[in-house]
Amino acid sequence: MSLENQTLAVIDAFNRHDFDALLALFEKEAVLDLPDGIRVIGKAAFRDTLAAYVLRHDLTLADQVIMTDGAGFRVAAECTLNGRDRRHVDTDQKEDIVSYALPAVLILEREGDLFSRLSLYAGTRP
Repeated sequence: MSLENQTLAVIDAFNRHDFDALLALFEKEAVLDLPDGIRVIGKAAFRDTLAAYVLRHDLTLADQVIMTDGAGFRVAAECTLNGRDRRHVDTDQKEDIVSYALPAVLILEREGDLFSRLSLYAGTRP
């Protein structure tokens, strides 16, 4: 699978919140870096951490522009990170859930057929 198609498959699985399909594209000891400074290593921690982060903020990626390096090891997807502020969902405060769209960059690295790293950077912290 080409690097661009593999990246599109990651974004598609991310947007569908299909973390099993997403993790199938990553190595056993894959690294996950999130905008709030969280870094985890290994598929189990990767899946659990990413799922909690994505579902807590109801995140999706849109409007991606994919840029790959000449060697086929790294890809950056400039995109829009869409989410919803749900900080008060478990409290007595009955504030409306506010939607937001932030500029973001998704960085993926691979050394073989599978990705070894996913790093997500956002314009501001969700």
